[in-house]
Amino acid sequence: MTNPLEIAIVGAGMAGIVCARELQAAGQQGIAIFEKSRGVGGRLTTRRMFDTCVDRGTCYISPKGAEFQSLFDRLIAANIVEIWTDTTHTLTAAGEILADPDLYPRYVTPNGMNQIAKYLATDLDLRCGQRAISIVPDGNLWRLKLEGTESAEILTRQVILAIPAPQAVDLLAPLADILPGEFLAALKAVDFYPSIAIAAGYTPIQLAEWETAYPQVKAVTCTDDPILAWLGVDSSKRHQPAPPAFVLQSTAKFAAKYPHPEDTAAASLAMLERASDRFLPWFRESQWQQPHLWRYAFPKSPRVDDFLSIDLPAPLFCTGDWCRGRKVEDAYLAGLAVANAIRG
Repeated sequence: MTNPLEIAIVGAGMAGIVCARELQAAGQQGIAIFEKSRGVGGRLTTRRMFDTCVDRGTCYISPKGAEFQSLFDRLIAANIVEIWTDTTHTLTAAGEILADPDLYPRYVTPNGMNQIAKYLATDLDLRCGQRAISIVPDGNLWRLKLEGTESAEILTRQVILAIPAPQAVDLLAPLADILPGEFLAALKAVDFYPSIAIAAGYTPIQLAEWETAYPQVKAVTCTDDPILAWLGVDSSKRHQPAPPAFVLQSTAKFAAKYPHPEDTAAASLAMLERASDRFLPWFRESQWQQPHLWRYAFPKSPRVDDFLSIDLPAPLFCTGDWCRGRKVEDAYLAGLAVANAIRG
């Protein structure tokens, strides 16, 4: 077995990437990020399909705080992000589409939201296709077992679990006899709402009908709807002419009826049928569709602290957007907080 890593980070979402980037910039050596998926980003996911790309996770970002805005200033300068719109809309229970009163920039990446994560992950030791399946103490180190493209066991002096709290619980539950009870209890208390997102393709004629019926409407929140929570014209983010594509997001209550990935086909049909009823009748007649179940879409009651940590037998941190809120910005700030704690 090779020499121990200094820090192993599980999860290449915003929190994990930012934490690694900040530590590496401060001179920390021996950091590796292990990600179960093929790419980076977590909620900042982009799927390429049918000659276009679609954002099935975070569809736009609106920075609130100075630290996150500073990052976006750099992303704008690097031509990674740009303003998509300053206006969103709401579909009322009565069927009216009204412009929301709050005007502020909604940023997107024309080449897909995962470009933000890819930019931040530049020059990091990123190991995709590596699922962490167990973590156990080994003297004054942690032994992390990985399964995937290169199954292995590694030793590390510190571990950062930058993943949803229920996934952290699954990894740490076998250590219940040595971990503080309040630590595991705090992790178990973090519950999530699910969501189902659908990317669906249409024809240029259908897109023209949308633009005629709903001019300047790019994103719609559906209030008091039992099935649909949000709809966006995803293809309007792209610079190059792209096949028209919409993204629909379900309510948590609806998604809870379809708890398994194999259920999403039926959920997709119901969501497109609902969009036909609420918007235009051709939504049920998509050229293609691709559903995705987000089992851990939004924390129900986010923690108010930046992370959970123990030092037994070596430092271990648990963090993510669930530590601060529900947004990408919260994950960014949580990752920064862990890096600051490690640097001391």
